[in-house]
Amino acid sequence: MHYDQHCDMEHIVKSLQRLLSRLSALLMVPSCLIAIPAPALSLSVPKTMIDNAVNKKFPKEKYSVKLDNPVLRFNKDKQKIALCGTWASQLIQKNGDFCIDFQPRWNKDTGEIEITKLHLLKLTAGEDKALPSSVAGALNSSLLQLLDGTSVYKMPEVIGKHLESIDIQDSSLRLIF
Repeated sequence: MHYDQHCDMEHIVKSLQRLLSRLSALLMVPSCLIAIPAPALSLSVPKTMIDNAVNKKFPKEKYSVKLDNPVLRFNKDKQKIALCGTWASQLIQKNGDFCIDFQPRWNKDTGEIEITKLHLLKLTAGEDKALPSSVAGALNSSLLQLLDGTSVYKMPEVIGKHLESIDIQDSSLRLIF
């Protein structure tokens, strides 16, 4: 090693020692006085994973109303997800299409993202025929009860159960921790 290289190394070592000294002094300052913004950790869950999880929950049946063939559409601008599919009722011997939108909710107890705040967008008999209001009302009630609280994604155990927010993207859910 040449003398110049040795001097450069000594200079670097002394600079690092001064930096470490300053950092250790800084670390003795109470943490409430330090305002260092920490970047949020996030995880993107692709729509295909959400689709697969939702498909496993169907068909759903309650009060003789069966829901099937779910299709999801993510709306980034409204921060909502539309869930459309088919319904059939053995009681009234009819079937048709339905479409709702909802805001996903984080259930910290189960570590799942669930359907909540449902809003009915469409409920028709076959070939987009309007339903009589009494039938539509009964089906609407059954539909909302069937879907409210349905899990659309279960977080892997290693990630934990703390989530700050859910950001709906065009083709994924961005989970922010």
